[in-house]
Parts: sequence; C-alpha cells; structure tokens
Amino acid sequence: MKNISIKLVPYEALESGSVKDILADLQKNTIVVIDAKISPQKEAEIIQETMAEINEKFSGIEISSFDISKDEETDFLSKLRGRLAEILLGKKRGLTVIGPADIIKKIKKDPKELMVHLS
Repeated sequence: MKNISIKLVPYEALESGSVKDILADLQKNTIVVIDAKISPQKEAEIIQETMAEINEKFSGIEISSFDISKDEETDFLSKLRGRLAEILLGKKRGLTVIGPADIIKKIKKDPKELMVHLS
C-alpha cells in the first residue's frame, strides 16, 4: 500500500491560493480535505487543471463536497445566521474531499455522511 497523507486546508487558503498547490499535494498521494463546500466554479477549475496534469504517474482525482447545513432542523433565526455567515465569509458549511483517483476507490455521499473508500 502507498504512503497516504491527509491535509486539512482552510477554505480561505483555497480561495486565495492556487489550484496548482492542491494538485501538487494530490500528486504526492495526499488527500486534501477543505473545511467548506466549494463552489461549482472552483470545483470545475480544479477538474480542468487536473485534466491538464494527467499522465502515466497521475491518473486524476476523485472529488466530492458535502453540505452539512441542516435547514430543515433549525429555527428561522438559526437559518438567518447561517445564511448571513455564508454571505459574509463567502463559504458554505460543509467539507470537500479531493484525492488521487488511484488511492480513492469511491466516495459515497448521503444526506448525513460522507464515506471515503481507499483502494
């Protein structure tokens, strides 16, 4: 089995930094966990950059975002606070997991959990 590392990245670092930094980690068998659900635009950017880097040594990535906000379980004031935080901070509560495709066999997502299966 390969040596695998897990790197926790603040959402703000991803937004202000380069996607190439994330790809460099992924090419070193590192699973990157971001502390927010990334936007579809940022996810598309990561996928686009990845496609340019695919070769015999790097087979691509698996990526999945998980939204942990529980709108149906909170009162109006809590919903308002959550939405205001999203607007002010620019991030949505959740997690995003990105890993090398040859290490991550499958990412299973359902409304209450995110499961990462390693190969």
